[in-house]
This record gives sequence, structure tokens and C-alpha cells, in this order.
Amino acid sequence: MLKISTAMLAMTMGMAQADAQEGMCGTSPIAYTVRHVEDNRFQIEASFTDHNGVFDVGWRVAEGTQDGQVDFISDLHALTAGGERVELDYQGYGTWNVPEARRDDVVRIQYELDADHDRAVWNIGKEEIAYRFDDGFYFVGSAVIVADYSWTDCDFEIVMDVPGDWSSVAGWATQDGETFAAGDLRELLRNILVTGPDLQPHYAEFEGMRVTILEQAELPENGEVFQTLLEDSIGRYVEVFGSAPVDRYLVVFGDDPGTDGGAFANSFGQRMSAPARMGEKLMWGRILAHEALHTWLGHAIYSTNGWELQWFSEGGTDYLTGKTLYRSGQIDAQEMLFIIEGQVRRFFLGRIASDDIDLSEAGQEKQQNRQLVYGGGALFHLMLDAELTARPGAGSYEALLWDLYENSDTGWSLHTMLSFLDQRPRAWRQRSTPSSTRLSIIRPS
Repeated sequence: MLKISTAMLAMTMGMAQADAQEGMCGTSPIAYTVRHVEDNRFQIEASFTDHNGVFDVGWRVAEGTQDGQVDFISDLHALTAGGERVELDYQGYGTWNVPEARRDDVVRIQYELDADHDRAVWNIGKEEIAYRFDDGFYFVGSAVIVADYSWTDCDFEIVMDVPGDWSSVAGWATQDGETFAAGDLRELLRNILVTGPDLQPHYAEFEGMRVTILEQAELPENGEVFQTLLEDSIGRYVEVFGSAPVDRYLVVFGDDPGTDGGAFANSFGQRMSAPARMGEKLMWGRILAHEALHTWLGHAIYSTNGWELQWFSEGGTDYLTGKTLYRSGQIDAQEMLFIIEGQVRRFFLGRIASDDIDLSEAGQEKQQNRQLVYGGGALFHLMLDAELTARPGAGSYEALLWDLYENSDTGWSLHTMLSFLDQRPRAWRQRSTPSSTRLSIIRPS
């Protein structure tokens, strides 16, 4: 169950391994072709210059599977430049090794994907894995793409070879038609791909960030409301952080009795029951605003080891989401108090459920300790906001977030994050935001 944490650790260590990757990546992008074979079967092939002899797929235990995502992968093998087949040694938990004697010969891997992931119950939610999307398919890269996890800083090209009446939408950059590009391993694996017939995305622009919104057939009547919620929230986040960290973002809404969401590098997936009841505006507003905020807090401001700052990013996202909805007028003061009460309650419930582990340890098993991770982190941000407001003044909490965002190039450990918080705020100057936001923000000078 810890395999995914190891994988995420490898993906977030790109800066430290940059020198080692120069030879691995070569001068051309590592090329993936995703070919639809028939029904729910795909063939996936990767071509590369070099590799370290180990290939992985993100692995998760799930009810109804024997080996997580590997249950849906078959006939995985390598190929030489001359087309000779090389069998790989499966090590378990989604890891395959190239025989040492054939390591230098291998230039491609190839495998079949059976896109029947709905038959399993995924403990983290199927929006984190894969599911049927109307007559098409929803995939998260890490669940279906087998890769060498040492390719951290490589460029990737993804070619979709699908029927002529299909289209594809992804969190990756679009090159032309059915060809996409990803700038590193994290962007390749931590993004959504939807492919199939009759996809009807629509688009919105927010301060240089193009947002693509795609809903399953049962949900389009709610698209306008969703877009308004996203527009209000994303516009506010751009204002708080000073800019958008990405120039594109994909939002996918799936029809499902379960309600859950997952945020990725340039995308997030949300499941909801159709038809969505607009009387639940507070719930949907919080969910959409929460997942969108992870583009800044959790992806741009990120932990170098993938888990010890889960409390800071998840709890901080919960807290700032509520404050943003209140400041933008989407919820009133009473609803904001209700949100804060819930966050405090979650902390105390989490403390009971998770015994005496600290917040950083809780992030190693976020699902098991989610009350403590979310509640404890939100309570920390609430107190941080109160303390900063009492000292430099209103808006200084947002100034701190701005400062974190501007200094996040190499990621954060628990130590560097807490040291940074201890040193701030410094000489911040006052600058008023437009009156419509009703908030005075102190910007770093």
C-alpha cells in the first residue's frame, strides 16, 4: 500500500536528479502511443533512448482485484531496435525489471490495457484511477501508464491512435489533434485523459489560464453553475497568489452515486450524482473551489517527499476555500462559521481516531487519518491567519501564501516550511485590492 508513496517521492525529486536524467532523456521526447484496439481494450507503447531497467505503474490495493492496477495490464514486454521481444521479470506491486543481460538492447515497452476498472472498488476513489465515461474512457496517467520513474525531467509526447469519430481531452498540452505533450514525469502521470466519441468540452479563460470543462451526458444542465463557481474561485486565487501556475486546466465531472474529487497537476476530476441539486450550492462550491485551489496549494506549493506536508496543503486548502467563498459573496457569514466549526470538529475527531501521531505522520496514510490531516491542517491555518492579522494587519495571511508561492521552485520539507513561516512576515507593504473583493491584501515588497 505504500508503493504509491514511493512513486510520488521519485516524481517529486526531479530537481535533485536533474544531472542524472540528461542521458536518460535523450534529445527527443519519450514517445507514448495509446491505441484503441476494440471494445475496452487498448495497446500502449513507449519508445525511449535509455532507461534504468525498472518500469512501474502506480499501484493501489482495491476491493475486487488481486494486484491493483496490474490486474488490468497484460502482455507487458520489451522490444529491441530490431523488434525482438524481451520478457520482463515481474516483481510485484506494479514493478517490472528488464533482465540485466538485455538492458542495453531494450528501446521500447508494449502492453495491453483492459479498461474495465469499474469492476473494482478503489479505496481512494475511481476518479483517481479510471472509469467508463459515457461511451468513452476516463484515465489518470499513473494508473495506466507504465514508465521508468527515473525519467523525472524528461519531455514526453503522447499520441492517441483512436477511431475517427473519437476525440481526446487531457490535462497535457495539446500539440495538434490527437497529439499531446508533457514536460516532466509528474505532468505525464498526474493528469487526466478522457477519450471517446461525442465528447463536448467547453472553455473559459482566467488571467492567461485556459480552463476546459467536460461533463458526462447526465450533467451538462449544471455546467453553467459549475463554470460560475469555478470562475469566481479561480479569479480570486489568481488575485491572492498573483498569477496562475499553469496556462491550462482540465475539469472533468463524472456521473456517479458517490461524491468525491481528485486534484492533479493540470486537472481535477469530480464525481457527483445526477442530476446535481443546486440547493447543495455550499457543498458543491466547497468541492469545486477546494480542488481548483490545489493547483496552487499542493501542486505549485508542494512537498518534496509527497506526504509530510499533506496537513498543510489539504487543511490549508479547506480553510482558504471557505474564506474565498465568503469573500467572493458565494456564502454568508453564518455558512462560513459552519465551515469553521466543521474544521475544528474534524480535528478533535481526528485526534481521537488517529491517537497521538503528529500531523506530518498522519499524511503517510492520508485516507486512514483524513480527519486529522484535514481538520488539523485547517485549524493551523485558521490560527495562522488570526495571528498574522493581529500583527501586520488584514491580508497578511494572503501575503504569506503569495510569498510561499513565489519561493516554491524546489518544493518544501517540513523543516524548510516551518522555518519559512517563522521568518515571515517581514517588510510587507499595504496595497488595496479592488473594492469588489472587500479585502485589503499586504503584498511582499
